Amino acid sequence: MMAQTRIDQYYKVTSSNKKSESVKRNIKKSSNARSRSPIIGRTKDRQVSGNSRTPVRKKQSPYKIKQNGMHGNVSFGNGASPFKTNMNNSPIKITEMTIMSSIIEHNSPDIIYVGSQQHTISHSGIKSTSTPKTFPTKNARDKSPPAKIPRRKLFMDKANQQCTASCSGTKFTSKTSSPIKNKSPIIARKKLFNDRIEELTSATISNLNLAKEGAIGNNDIDLEKVYSSKRFDYKYNPIDTTISTKYEINDVVVPTDKNSLLFFLAIVTVFSKPINCGYFDQDELDFIFSMITLRRNAQALLIRMLKRKHMWHRISNIKYDEISNDLKPIFDELVSRSIFKNNMDKEDIFILLNLLHADEVSKICRELKINVRGKRLSIESILAFCKTKSLFPGMATPATKLRASINKVLGDCILLNDKVKELADRIITLLIPNRNPDETFADVFQMLWNVEADELEFPEVIISDLPIFISKRHLLDYIEAKNALTNILTAIEKKQWNTVQNLGTLAAQRLPLFLEVESESFQDSSLPHHIRHFMPGYIWLKVLSKSIDAFKKSKETLSQAIKFLLILIEQNCHMKHRKGQWYSELIKIEMFHRKNFEASFMFLSKAMLCENLTEVDEFNLLDRAKKIYKRKSGIEEKTKNSVKIMLNTVFSRIQLTHQNSKTIEGTVCGNTLQGKSTWCISRGIDQVYGSVESLALYHYKNEGYIKGVHCEGAFPITLFAILFWNEIYNINVPGTWVSSYQDAPLDLYTSEFYENRKKEIDEKLQNIRSYDSEKMSKHLQNEFESYSKYKSISQGNIFDDSNSLKEIAFCLGVKGVVGICERLIHNFSLWKAGFPDIIVWNINTKQYKIIEVKGPNDTLSTKQTLWLNYLNRIGLNTEVCYCESNTSYSRGHKRKHEEAVI
Repeated sequence: MMAQTRIDQYYKVTSSNKKSESVKRNIKKSSNARSRSPIIGRTKDRQVSGNSRTPVRKKQSPYKIKQNGMHGNVSFGNGASPFKTNMNNSPIKITEMTIMSSIIEHNSPDIIYVGSQQHTISHSGIKSTSTPKTFPTKNARDKSPPAKIPRRKLFMDKANQQCTASCSGTKFTSKTSSPIKNKSPIIARKKLFNDRIEELTSATISNLNLAKEGAIGNNDIDLEKVYSSKRFDYKYNPIDTTISTKYEINDVVVPTDKNSLLFFLAIVTVFSKPINCGYFDQDELDFIFSMITLRRNAQALLIRMLKRKHMWHRISNIKYDEISNDLKPIFDELVSRSIFKNNMDKEDIFILLNLLHADEVSKICRELKINVRGKRLSIESILAFCKTKSLFPGMATPATKLRASINKVLGDCILLNDKVKELADRIITLLIPNRNPDETFADVFQMLWNVEADELEFPEVIISDLPIFISKRHLLDYIEAKNALTNILTAIEKKQWNTVQNLGTLAAQRLPLFLEVESESFQDSSLPHHIRHFMPGYIWLKVLSKSIDAFKKSKETLSQAIKFLLILIEQNCHMKHRKGQWYSELIKIEMFHRKNFEASFMFLSKAMLCENLTEVDEFNLLDRAKKIYKRKSGIEEKTKNSVKIMLNTVFSRIQLTHQNSKTIEGTVCGNTLQGKSTWCISRGIDQVYGSVESLALYHYKNEGYIKGVHCEGAFPITLFAILFWNEIYNINVPGTWVSSYQDAPLDLYTSEFYENRKKEIDEKLQNIRSYDSEKMSKHLQNEFESYSKYKSISQGNIFDDSNSLKEIAFCLGVKGVVGICERLIHNFSLWKAGFPDIIVWNINTKQYKIIEVKGPNDTLSTKQTLWLNYLNRIGLNTEVCYCESNTSYSRGHKRKHEEAVI
């Protein structure tokens, strides 16, 4: 086993008189040799984290949302430091730094006081002036709102990045020759450009050294103050000038392999911002430095192992010929830096046995004279054998002998250090806070590479500079909850209901610890809802809500489902708009599982008193009330009378329009693996098979609707995105754009979206209503052609070309298009689903139909019913098309269908 080496041995101890060497040439040389090797494929393997955070004590906040945070101007110490500004464009001398070297400016220049000197920090450098006078602070002299700086790329442009300085004693070296006097908006980059490596690496090393010297401390941010003032100024601490051990930029190794280069750039992008260093302890920053100073083949191997399942791996089973034919020496380097571990002495024998191949397990069984077939049964028998004791005192136990035999067969094995996995997760979270919970680590890097390769382009937006995490504790708690959400979504997809129940139980245990803190903090709070979604309590609520269905699957766990639903309903901190859904679940459990209609009515009565009921909630509760009223037994007459009164009063305002419908016949040919029926659409020499929607499209084509599209919710979302692109993507609402990799603003999924953009949206609606159908449809076509290249909420791939969208919009008319968009404007998260399946039209006759298609035994859902009802109210032509099978098909038809599918 290789000895573990201390991390501090990987950066040098330098004196204040030592000059560092230039790194421009070295970094440029490294960055220009980018590898074009294929990206690693996606994997669906996800590991359920067994590392739970330290529980937060009840009534003791792990972090405070309201507190004195990092605000105001930056100041250091009291001693005078007569700096001399060097205007040469020389490389940064990182090892000489003793004073602040990295500033992120969020607005206009700040004033920094160092003794009797004043330093104004600009986007490009520091201007030093010797004067004993006290100048007004930024807050006192700058009353104008901060300039908006559009950020279209991940890595901010050089002028907007930060000033990086190096100092030795009283000597100061600026990064640029002079400050930029005339500021202009800078475009932030999404791509991981090679020409950014030098700048980002220099800024990262500067910030790491500042953190080491104490200038960058642990974050403790007052989010309430930040978002009420809509500004954030980072505050540095006094520097500890006794620190002599620093990180050297010359030790950094820039990868040439595509995968490791992406990870390297993710690291330096995150740590080029000083605030992000405040989410890590010093030993963690040492670890980060250790990772970016690995040899290139070690970095390439590390990123590939990060994408794999987090478990023990046999080195003999790992093959990356593009890195090396012999990975053992590379793993030895990674082990020496504590990035991997290879000591299996304390690992459970069960885990070791599962690393063996089936034939290897069989061989061990033969040696132990165990006659069992199958790997699983063999392992169980071997474990039972291990429990036997040795025959004589002092002899090796069977378990000891077995472990030695297993180790011999396995050979060298490695396991990624939990700390590395956690640090990588934290870095990616800071890089992409809005990361989708169902995306794996490999998915993230595939997306990054697609952006780099110009295969994917996100909308050009202004990235917020405002923080979203209060402290390291807040960030860690959020990541733990987010990982639990990822794991429960994976378990639901794989139908691993025991895992779902375990995660739901964990969520119920975690929730009270966070809700107590967050509920108190959010009283009379103006913190936007899209920022509250980054609170651990919000994520744990989602986990608990996702677990309910698993507890409904057996009578033994029904009581748990009820208990957890009551927890969700009784809290008043997050997701109040979901209470109607949770009450509906409670009523269903009492009605259909427990046959307790008195309890069903009690919950129904409480549900109707909720303030945040949606139209969908009211319709579902109406359906529950009707079912209770229709009961002929098991319910008291008094309760039925109360339900009747409720139906005649409270529910009387829910009015549904008459739905046009028709029934068509076709030949059904069985079900596919996805559970959808397959139909014979046309007969003849070449028979055509398709979905029930394809059958309906074929039918309406014969009725004169020469064009049609199967669109569902993609159509109204695309219509809304294209028509209101400017209002969605070009209005800067604080904190709604937290990453360059977003397809929608965060507040789109909250009730605040319209209020945040009310003026602009109302103006757009007024303008569009003044158009005629031809002008409106042409405008939509032009907008679609301009924006369809971006990855946005728009799903324009449902159309063959922009002309189809133009024709549909022309047929629907201005009133129809505006009406559909208005529904999404006011509640996007609710109405993004449920729109009818297909639209058919004939531009020559200006006729169209919006049609919901239903196969045999399929019924309208609540949202589908309400969408049809709404479309009728605004004057659009809708229809429900029921498809029925006209006959049972012969075996010959079935065989032909199967051959056609193959």
